[in-house]
Amino acid sequence: MSKEVETPTVELVQRFINNFDKNDNLVVVEDVLSELFRRYPRNYILRDVLIKVTALNSLYSTQIYAVVEVAKHIVEADVDDDIQAGRADVVDKIARVEVGEKIRTNYSFASKYCHWHQPEMYPIYDSYVDQLLWAYRVQHKFETFNQADLRYYPRYKEIVESFRKSYNLTQFGFKNLDKFLWGYGREYASK
Repeated sequence: MSKEVETPTVELVQRFINNFDKNDNLVVVEDVLSELFRRYPRNYILRDVLIKVTALNSLYSTQIYAVVEVAKHIVEADVDDDIQAGRADVVDKIARVEVGEKIRTNYSFASKYCHWHQPEMYPIYDSYVDQLLWAYRVQHKFETFNQADLRYYPRYKEIVESFRKSYNLTQFGFKNLDKFLWGYGREYASK
């Protein structure tokens, strides 16, 4: 039997948001990335995209080893209209990149990349969030899905939206809900 998850109430979610917002290290990373993505909103100049890919990879430890290739892939994928429109499938488009002769899927990175362009349109995928949403699915049955569905971004976004609605948390946008899911997910994983 997996560890019990606490029913997500407004108070519980707010507690994790407050904890996140009190952490100076997390706040400065948020500020830096927010400024960087605001300063370089477009994705057609390799230099600009490479700056964002490198910073995001470093600050979030996303383990992208071929940052130049990933940046080139994003430029070639012509993603600006999709990101601006909030199209969920753009995350999978960015995630799947050929490096050498191998295909890599940088799923968590791609969700974060889109998130920093449109924080209220793209919830962040993270392994902690995956574990937490799955625990809620198993224990509370808030939505019907397979764990593999969490790794297909359009479905992942639907699941996060369903989570928000099922627990009456609609006053929280994706940005703040991400703080809860990541913080509680990290705590849950450590137990």
